[in-house]
Amino acid sequence: MWRDYWQRYRRFWWVPCLVIILLGGGVFWQHSRQQRFLSTNQQLMAQSTKRKVKAKPVKQKKSVSKGGFVDIKGAVAHPGIYPICVAKTRLFEVLKQAGDVTEAADTSQLNLAQTLSDQLIIYVPTKGEAVQAEELVKAADEPQAATDNQAGAGPISTDAKINLNQADATQLQTLNGIGPKKAEQIIAYRDEQGQFKQIEDLQKVGGIGPKTFEQLRPQICVN
Repeated sequence: MWRDYWQRYRRFWWVPCLVIILLGGGVFWQHSRQQRFLSTNQQLMAQSTKRKVKAKPVKQKKSVSKGGFVDIKGAVAHPGIYPICVAKTRLFEVLKQAGDVTEAADTSQLNLAQTLSDQLIIYVPTKGEAVQAEELVKAADEPQAATDNQAGAGPISTDAKINLNQADATQLQTLNGIGPKKAEQIIAYRDEQGQFKQIEDLQKVGGIGPKTFEQLRPQICVN
């Protein structure tokens, strides 16, 4: 029986061999293709990782606020000098630093939302006190001593009291809270009403109330 099969089909002996070769070749080709695919993916991943490592992180610029100080006077719990962030800190915030305003304070004359700059003098008035708007929040006056000496004026002693009946505008501006306009008002009052008879008469000048006067009392005198 086997001999009959062999005699009949022996001329086709190469067919099984060809099938085996084709199957083996297909398996080998598929395996090689997968290896090449994996190798390519690994190379791409390695290159991507290198790019990430080489990429420099972008540095974010930090916004640095310029610092400064303001001098708070008047109807607050703790008058004094307080730090601020220039153009960021608002008036109501720095008043809280000073322990907030007193019950006698009149905040209706102030812009509590105002942003602050360095070296401001802030005065919180009391109820019923008339204060000019420019005197509530103002920049510190520049020192006048050097200019006065160059002009031939005698040096002003910071320890001596200012005589309200003799002081000129420059000398009056050395007083705390007295700027150019208030100095002119004091001189105008003196010219129109005569000399001050007592230092309390200074309160008759517009814009100088009891609080301001109490701050000036140790610094002034009359003949």
